[in-house]
Amino acid sequence: MKILLLGGNGFIGRRLAARLIEAGHELSAPSRAELDLARPDQDWAAWLDGAEAVANLAGAFRQGRSGGLEAVHYHGPLRLAGLAKKYGVRRWVQLSALGAAPDAATLFLASKGRGDAALLDGGLDAAVARPSLVYGADGASSRLLMRLARLPLWFLPDGGRQPIQPVAAADVAEGLHRLIEGRIRGAVDFVGAEEATLADYLRQLRSLQGLGPIERVQLLPGWLVDGLASCCGRIPGSLLDRDSLRMLRQGSTADPAAFAALLGRSPLSFRQFGEVV
Repeated sequence: MKILLLGGNGFIGRRLAARLIEAGHELSAPSRAELDLARPDQDWAAWLDGAEAVANLAGAFRQGRSGGLEAVHYHGPLRLAGLAKKYGVRRWVQLSALGAAPDAATLFLASKGRGDAALLDGGLDAAVARPSLVYGADGASSRLLMRLARLPLWFLPDGGRQPIQPVAAADVAEGLHRLIEGRIRGAVDFVGAEEATLADYLRQLRSLQGLGPIERVQLLPGWLVDGLASCCGRIPGSLLDRDSLRMLRQGSTADPAAFAALLGRSPLSFRQFGEVV
């Protein structure tokens, strides 16, 4: 199968690309400079010629230039999907995020949700993967949390009681591969086998680094966390801002049954992450 892969150089994209090539698929993976969903002035049609499937893993977390998230998550994919239909592409698989919905409280999740809804209603044979927090040794969020886990004292919002359900990057790549080759339509929540609190997850990441148990977790008051998020949000590349804090507080969990059915096995628990990268 000839597949157009967007975001093939990213954290998940590299893993998916390796799987697709190993499976014998013909892969076209343009760089962002070659196909930028935020630039409708580019000629995208040539990338779709002969393609049988599109895997869209392109995305952004911060707004950047005005309208950036809406362009990358909603307007751009919708325009590309319209072209894909004209070129006879039969399959579209989209990487979204757990909690994405058109009316979500954060722009990141709301723009993802609008894009998902438009694509699922757009007449393509489409599936949407919605992962929770993804673990992988080379992931930006994983590296940040690993550094935090090494500290001798943790200062965590609400003492780290927020519910999360981390999923292994290897499982996400396998799930996307199965969606591309399969016929499932609609959205599938990609979550690990077991829920955890943020503090539980940090304890596991600490253990993976050969460190002993943390002696103390300090609860940070809400007003202080809000102030830190506001300040950090002004730093380019920061993973902490008001939206990320809001998403952390609302939690990120779901029933793993649909993901397990897709994989043909139970997804890994966060307690097994030392076995994968």
